[in-house]
Amino acid sequence: MNNLAKVFKALSDETRLKVLLLVSKRDICQKGISRYLGITDSSVSQHIKVLKEAEIIRGYKEGYYVFYHINENVFNECISFFNSLGNINENLLDLSNINLISTDCSTNCKSIKKCCKRRDV
Repeated sequence: MNNLAKVFKALSDETRLKVLLLVSKRDICQKGISRYLGITDSSVSQHIKVLKEAEIIRGYKEGYYVFYHINENVFNECISFFNSLGNINENLLDLSNINLISTDCSTNCKSIKKCCKRRDV
């Protein structure tokens, strides 16, 4: 679950999504990403760092350059996660440590002095 959270957090940035789209089309180095996106090398470096920490992309060295490519295993895990959302019989997630709201609304509402089912109250 922690790995998925890192992936989703890393992908929550528009520039990193653009980097990911470039890397998905072909293996590309940091300079190439910088030129395509029109941003500085140091900015690309920071985005690559986040994507690598989440294991979304991997790099390999060729001469002076590091070329980046997608780690398909991470996206297969994401696909499995999304597929599990539609199938309640599948137990991919351990939900035992998540505090779910009781269905007995009257008890919860009395104890917290507001409607337990409304998040905006």
